[in-house]
Amino acid sequence: MPKWIKYVSLSVITIGIGFAIGYFVNQSINHLSPEEEKLLEQYHLLKDDWLFGNEQDYLDDLVSEGIISGPAEALDDPYTIYTDTYEEQGLSTDHLGLGFTSHSYDGGLYVVEVHNGVNQDKLRVGDVIYGCYKNDEEYFDFKSHSSDEINEYLRTDVDEQSRFKMDILRGDERMTAELKRGQYTEKYVDILQEPTNENNLSLVIKINTFLGDPVSDVIDIINHYSEIKISNLVIDLRQNTGGLVSQADALSKLFVKKGTLIYQFRDKNNKVTKESYQTKDPTFTIPHYSLIIDDRSASASETFTLAMRAGTDCTVYGLKSFGKGIAQEFKTFSDGSVVKYTSSYVYGPERENETMYEENEDDDDVMCIHNKGIIPDVAYTLDYTYLQNIVDYTDSIYITKQEGEYLLKFLNDVYTDKNFPTQYTNAFRFEDAIQDFTDIINEKYQQDYQPFTADGKVTKDINDKLIKESYDAYLQHYDLLTESIL
Repeated sequence: MPKWIKYVSLSVITIGIGFAIGYFVNQSINHLSPEEEKLLEQYHLLKDDWLFGNEQDYLDDLVSEGIISGPAEALDDPYTIYTDTYEEQGLSTDHLGLGFTSHSYDGGLYVVEVHNGVNQDKLRVGDVIYGCYKNDEEYFDFKSHSSDEINEYLRTDVDEQSRFKMDILRGDERMTAELKRGQYTEKYVDILQEPTNENNLSLVIKINTFLGDPVSDVIDIINHYSEIKISNLVIDLRQNTGGLVSQADALSKLFVKKGTLIYQFRDKNNKVTKESYQTKDPTFTIPHYSLIIDDRSASASETFTLAMRAGTDCTVYGLKSFGKGIAQEFKTFSDGSVVKYTSSYVYGPERENETMYEENEDDDDVMCIHNKGIIPDVAYTLDYTYLQNIVDYTDSIYITKQEGEYLLKFLNDVYTDKNFPTQYTNAFRFEDAIQDFTDIINEKYQQDYQPFTADGKVTKDINDKLIKESYDAYLQHYDLLTESIL
């Protein structure tokens, strides 16, 4: 039997038996319905009588995973996940590595975040790494390799004794920094601007995650400026995909007025299973709050935003949020394996006279934004977040419709004075757009880059500049939105 048939068959079988077997496999047969008995018989047939069953030591694992992944995939729930260990659930903020987060940029790596721990004093946000010497090896030029090759190089054949002498561009200065692998913790909160007269005494912070303990960091930061009467606390939640509801709850209670509902969990029968209210006066009283969200602000970020909208003098800016109004719980089995499963819808408080989704028609004063998202009070005019997407046109002469449209949208949004068409026609094709972009780049950088290789693919030089120009535009719009609030 071909391997692909065997593995596809296994997947289909495990999904098929997975819907019900898990919760009754250890129960007495007398307690099972005929349908449950049938599923259990199917499992034992696979385990005991199937020709390949004795050869598949991992059949139980496949079945266990199928019990979870089958229904979750069928019902489009990517948040319900089975793993062999709790660590594999990906909830830790402690890691082993070089201690920074990066984005592809001009053939190199743009440092987006420098985390706490190893190398935190060696790099800065905005550094661009163009290559490195690993131990005693020859120079590895990032600009000559793809992003996949760079990442593979940085993590292959390395340990805590490995040394990386990085070639860095910091502003206009070329420099080197020696990095090593080690332990680091994701940075929970960044201070983007301190309160000054120039920004109307606004403190601007960015909360990167609701995993770990961002609440303690926020408390420390605000207390640090206790002698300054902060007029506006700006909390940047862009790209914050969420984390722990308990952290969103604790963070909300630093600011919202007494009596504010923070969140409410409801099960599939619409029964309230858990809820949290502000029972005390807030820890901090700041005249105004500004939240910034975008299309990746999700889950705990949205829970926090809803509570702040209802419980403080708050204005929400940016783009409509992701819309994840469901919560997950964990079940650990006797063998140490873990399932994270979606257990509840998450409701948040409505504002008085709520108008976001005409929710004022409800009589319960709560709403769930699942698959809807939060609409900002002040919406940013340009949906700019797509500008950080990685596009690689160098692998093939075949370009998908979405990839082609990305380029045209980018040209229209960034080079507004060039009067590009809004859609492709026989008179203006993808190849024409690449040629025009090449002309722009050659003029801007005084170069003579070629748009295409001999076999018709986009050259790496031009693709690297596309990613750079696109990400530069993303960063510019990111900062413009922040400045518009101040």
